[in-house]
Amino acid sequence: MYVGHGRSTRIAPGTDRHGIRGARFIVRAAPAAALSEGVSALRSARFVPDTTALQATLTASGGPWVAQALTIGRPARRWALTHIDYEYFPLNLLPFLWPRVALTLAIACARATEDGTELIVYAQPSMLRAGERTNDSGPLMVKAAEALQRRFTASGALISHGEVARIDDDGCPASRAFVRQRLGWS
Repeated sequence: MYVGHGRSTRIAPGTDRHGIRGARFIVRAAPAAALSEGVSALRSARFVPDTTALQATLTASGGPWVAQALTIGRPARRWALTHIDYEYFPLNLLPFLWPRVALTLAIACARATEDGTELIVYAQPSMLRAGERTNDSGPLMVKAAEALQRRFTASGALISHGEVARIDDDGCPASRAFVRQRLGWS
């Protein structure tokens, strides 16, 4: 269970953190329209558009991709309320005491291909600032992917879709190499 949006998002103790890192869709739509749908799905899953230099760098990178950076969470603290045993305290009933979601960068990107527009939504947790909770956003990515699947299916635009465990194309703005080397995300 989650409360809040963006930096203020908190996760309830005992929340199942299983989920996915990302999803790939092939759709019948212009890249800008597919990107808009991806951003909308991520925003409905509590992510907020990035307002730092990351987005400017992402936009200036060029290439065949159009992309948008979104973020959620804050850096993990060394000591947080995760050290309290919630079984013995009624703290799990007080959302303002729940730990914040680990800092995560989500990239939505789209490009035209021969088969249709490829849309990728992928979450990159901050390896330096997420601590042990690198999959806090996994269930939220599932929510965004399911919303995209429903929207594209309802409009008849969905050609194919699937879960993405990692992105091997270093030119893709959602790949680990791209976000680490070009965007400086760590």
